Amino acid sequence: MSTPSSTGNGTPGKTDFDTLKSDMKALREDLATLIRDTGAFAASQAKVAGEKSRALAEDAGEKAVEYREAVAEKVREHPLAAVGIALAAGYVLAAMSRRS
Repeated sequence: MSTPSSTGNGTPGKTDFDTLKSDMKALREDLATLIRDTGAFAASQAKVAGEKSRALAEDAGEKAVEYREAVAEKVREHPLAAVGIALAAGYVLAAMSRRS
Protein backbone atom coordinates (compact mmCIF):
# COMPACT_ATOMS: atom_id res chain seq x y z
CA MET A 1 0.00 0.00 0.00
CA SER A 2 1.50 3.24 -1.11
CA THR A 3 0.91 6.80 0.22
CA PRO A 4 1.49 10.07 -1.63
CA SER A 5 4.68 10.63 0.37
CA SER A 6 6.18 7.23 -0.33
CA THR A 7 8.58 6.15 -3.04
CA GLY A 8 6.45 3.23 -4.09
CA ASN A 9 8.12 0.60 -1.93
CA GLY A 10 6.44 1.73 1.32
CA THR A 11 9.21 4.06 2.62
CA PRO A 12 8.95 7.82 2.78
CA GLY A 13 10.50 9.65 -0.12
CA LYS A 14 13.91 11.28 0.27
CA THR A 15 12.67 14.38 -1.56
CA ASP A 16 9.84 14.83 0.97
CA PHE A 17 12.31 14.64 3.84
CA ASP A 18 14.70 17.07 2.13
CA THR A 19 11.84 19.47 1.45
CA LEU A 20 10.78 19.29 5.09
CA LYS A 21 14.36 19.94 6.25
CA SER A 22 14.73 22.95 3.99
CA ASP A 23 11.33 24.30 5.08
CA MET A 24 12.31 23.95 8.75
CA LYS A 25 15.63 25.69 8.09
CA ALA A 26 13.86 28.55 6.30
CA LEU A 27 11.36 28.80 9.17
CA ARG A 28 14.17 29.02 11.74
CA GLU A 29 15.91 31.73 9.70
CA ASP A 30 12.67 33.69 9.31
CA LEU A 31 11.97 33.43 13.02
CA ALA A 32 15.48 34.59 13.91
CA THR A 33 15.10 37.56 11.55
CA LEU A 34 11.72 38.42 13.04
CA ILE A 35 13.09 38.32 16.58
CA ARG A 36 16.10 40.44 15.62
CA ASP A 37 13.93 43.02 13.80
CA THR A 38 11.42 43.16 16.65
CA GLY A 39 14.20 43.73 19.15
CA ALA A 40 15.71 46.49 17.03
CA PHE A 41 12.32 48.17 16.65
CA ALA A 42 11.62 47.98 20.39
CA ALA A 43 15.05 49.44 21.15
CA SER A 44 14.50 52.35 18.76
CA GLN A 45 11.06 53.06 20.22
CA ALA A 46 12.48 52.98 23.75
CA LYS A 47 15.17 55.44 22.70
CA VAL A 48 12.58 57.82 21.21
CA ALA A 49 10.42 57.56 24.34
CA GLY A 50 13.45 58.23 26.53
CA GLU A 51 14.35 61.33 24.55
CA LYS A 52 10.77 62.62 24.78
CA SER A 53 10.61 62.03 28.52
CA ARG A 54 13.96 63.74 29.01
CA ALA A 55 12.70 66.77 27.07
CA LEU A 56 9.48 66.85 29.11
CA ALA A 57 11.43 66.62 32.36
CA GLU A 58 13.70 69.48 31.34
CA ASP A 59 10.69 71.59 30.36
CA ALA A 60 8.95 70.81 33.65
CA GLY A 61 12.08 71.77 35.56
CA GLU A 62 12.30 75.09 33.73
CA LYS A 63 8.61 75.80 34.40
CA ALA A 64 9.05 74.97 38.10
CA VAL A 65 11.91 77.44 38.35
CA GLU A 66 9.85 80.11 36.58
CA TYR A 67 6.86 79.57 38.90
CA ARG A 68 9.05 79.55 42.00
CA GLU A 69 10.62 82.85 40.96
CA ALA A 70 7.19 84.35 40.20
CA VAL A 71 5.85 83.29 43.62
CA ALA A 72 8.94 84.63 45.38
CA GLU A 73 8.52 87.95 43.59
CA LYS A 74 4.83 88.17 44.59
CA VAL A 75 5.71 87.34 48.21
CA ARG A 76 8.30 90.14 48.21
CA GLU A 77 5.75 92.54 46.71
CA HIS A 78 2.93 91.59 49.12
CA PRO A 79 4.40 89.99 52.26
CA LEU A 80 1.31 90.43 54.47
CA ALA A 81 -0.97 88.86 51.87
CA ALA A 82 1.47 85.93 51.53
CA VAL A 83 1.43 85.35 55.29
CA GLY A 84 -2.38 85.54 55.31
CA ILE A 85 -2.66 83.05 52.47
CA ALA A 86 -0.23 80.69 54.22
CA LEU A 87 -2.22 80.90 57.46
CA ALA A 88 -5.50 80.26 55.66
CA ALA A 89 -4.05 77.27 53.77
CA GLY A 90 -2.66 75.85 57.02
CA TYR A 91 -6.04 76.26 58.73
CA VAL A 92 -7.85 74.50 55.86
CA LEU A 93 -5.37 71.62 55.82
CA ALA A 94 -5.59 71.22 59.60
CA ALA A 95 -9.39 71.22 59.46
CA MET A 96 -9.39 68.61 56.72
CA SER A 97 -6.93 66.35 58.56
CA ARG A 98 -9.08 66.48 61.73
CA ARG A 99 -12.15 65.27 59.82
CA SER A 100 -10.39 62.20 58.40
